[in-house]
Amino acid sequence: MDENRKKIIIQEILYWKNSRLLPEQYCDFLLALYSEGEEVPQQYQTKSKRVIPYLIVAFIFLLTLFLNHFTQLPFGMQIGLSIFSIMALVYAAFFFSKRSWPYHIPLIGAAFLFLLATVFAIEQLAPDRIGVLYFFLLCHCGIWVYTGKRLSMVYFSVAGYLGIVVILYFIAKLYNIF
Repeated sequence: MDENRKKIIIQEILYWKNSRLLPEQYCDFLLALYSEGEEVPQQYQTKSKRVIPYLIVAFIFLLTLFLNHFTQLPFGMQIGLSIFSIMALVYAAFFFSKRSWPYHIPLIGAAFLFLLATVFAIEQLAPDRIGVLYFFLLCHCGIWVYTGKRLSMVYFSVAGYLGIVVILYFIAKLYNIF
């Protein structure tokens, strides 16, 4: 086969693989077929430029953590900042999924910030009411299990189930069931 034609076909297969137009196994098979079993040369491989969106996600996450936990902002401003950051991270996850980019990082960040904001709000609104905190933590774990099953993310489901077990243990300990 002509070298120029082979180069075009390999570049097209790599494009299909990167944009997930075909399953990865099919693309790997086609790459092995057209490269005749050799490794695909570096000149054919494309490098993705996704660093900046992930840096923005990390900046939003770290800025929210810093402003909420290391400064003396008023309660309403902290909750407002947390809600804005959670919405921005969920939007980033949606944006990444539409472009076939890994969307797990912004989703994990949003879940973590939502958990921290909930715990902080419960501490402020219902101090010394541990039952209310446990209830909302169980709700979070249920959301994690649902999200894990819905998006096929095993680690979300496992975290949700482990969280439920731990919270139920502490509820049983709180009410002297053991």
